[in-house]
Amino acid sequence: MSEASTTDAETTDAETTEEEVEVEEPLNEELDILKEKIQGKSKATIRSYLQSYKKLKDSLGKDLHVTSQQLIIKTAEQLSTNLNTQAAYINIGFLVRQMWNEDTKELVKARAAKKQAIIDYTRTENKKVANGLPSLPEFEEHIEYLYKEKKYKEFVINYLIRHCFVRNKDLLFEIIKKKGDAKGQKNFMWLARGNRAVYIRRDYKTADTYGEKITEFNDVKLVTALRAIKGPIIPYAEQVGYYVKKLSFQEKGEGILLKIILNHTRAAGDWHMLNKISQLRGTDTCTLTTAYNIQQDGDEGMATITKSGKPRKTPAKKSKAIVYE
Repeated sequence: MSEASTTDAETTDAETTEEEVEVEEPLNEELDILKEKIQGKSKATIRSYLQSYKKLKDSLGKDLHVTSQQLIIKTAEQLSTNLNTQAAYINIGFLVRQMWNEDTKELVKARAAKKQAIIDYTRTENKKVANGLPSLPEFEEHIEYLYKEKKYKEFVINYLIRHCFVRNKDLLFEIIKKKGDAKGQKNFMWLARGNRAVYIRRDYKTADTYGEKITEFNDVKLVTALRAIKGPIIPYAEQVGYYVKKLSFQEKGEGILLKIILNHTRAAGDWHMLNKISQLRGTDTCTLTTAYNIQQDGDEGMATITKSGKPRKTPAKKSKAIVYE
């Protein structure tokens, strides 16, 4: 009996021990405060912030607000050779230390230095691709050629890159004949009465910031091409980047073609067009004139100033329809 009693007691003790081991992880006060701090930002931004925080903290092995600024900067540079990624880690370190009222002077200085380094690097890379780029008139001639040859899918892709300044994801849209069929957070091309095509974008890169975009085209050629297309323009959504690049002018892809458009716009000093590109693409003018600048040093022009002296920021609301005749 005594042996049986001992066995029961040991089993009970063992079960109790296992239960005590399976306790919840300690609360991360620093992370909770950070999550509260970044509420209201876009889902993509929040996800990026939290990923950067986790990687930086895991590497440091301790909370960021008790880590020296120099160590945060050094760790950020060790974690990645990519300047944008380094800047993201440094920015998280800045945000966290700022929340805890810790000194951030070194992080502010490092963040500014990374930002300038990114601008310099981007300009250098853009200059590499600038040589040999086709002109805007050549691009436009190609669009006309595609229409004449009835290569309608290619025509629509290049037309929208040229006149709506779209990214790859924007080109994942459904062609519909009834406005009521535009349901859900997707993109649609509504073939309305007359020679009108109404482009409704709800699922694109910066939709969280700029909201739904509606663009109306009064263009017989575009409507003709859209009516002739059967099925989706991009056959496989998960390979949209591949197909857009393959079917774009000289297989340049939307990014390079936008640089050609912006280079032409910049050379003409056309502020109206620059703002239209910003609105239609969903990208602030500061980004457009730095990340896509392929000009030479000493010829900055629109790349360094805006009318207000600050980047334009569009509120997250439904944009009015822009009509192209």
